[in-house]
Amino acid sequence: MNVVELKAKPSIRTWLRRNNLDLKTVEKCLNIILNQVRMKKKPDHVELQVIKSKGDSSGYYFGFDELWITENLDQNGWSREKKLDTFVSHLLHEFRHWIQDNLFGVAEAKLNYTDQDVDKERNVYCYNKWEVDARRFERRYKKEFINLYKILEKLSNKPDLS
Repeated sequence: MNVVELKAKPSIRTWLRRNNLDLKTVEKCLNIILNQVRMKKKPDHVELQVIKSKGDSSGYYFGFDELWITENLDQNGWSREKKLDTFVSHLLHEFRHWIQDNLFGVAEAKLNYTDQDVDKERNVYCYNKWEVDARRFERRYKKEFINLYKILEKLSNKPDLS
């Protein structure tokens, strides 16, 4: 079984809690999704740092075990569900880039576009094979991730029988 452990500084944990997100529940969902993906290499245990990114965009930098997630979780609306939707979209997209880097062996040079290409939504960015793959991954697993998150959150809020 593959295990991803999410790490975050106390300020990031506070930010997540303020947005009604529990890092441990997110971690459990990510591990369930990870273990459904066919991979070339199998990690045993990996630690990924969750970092808050300024502005509306998120990012993953090849060679680093860091997922930069937008600080603006209200991009789709202010409700708890909309913030969860935004967070999961960004998380899954950047996690897929981590998978591409660490499990598929994709070279960073294959993502051959600039920040300006991203900002202006140029074809070199929009139709890049690995960006298309990350968006497809995000769409494919987002609903399942959110459903899992809600179920695990509900289960973790039940009182013990002891």
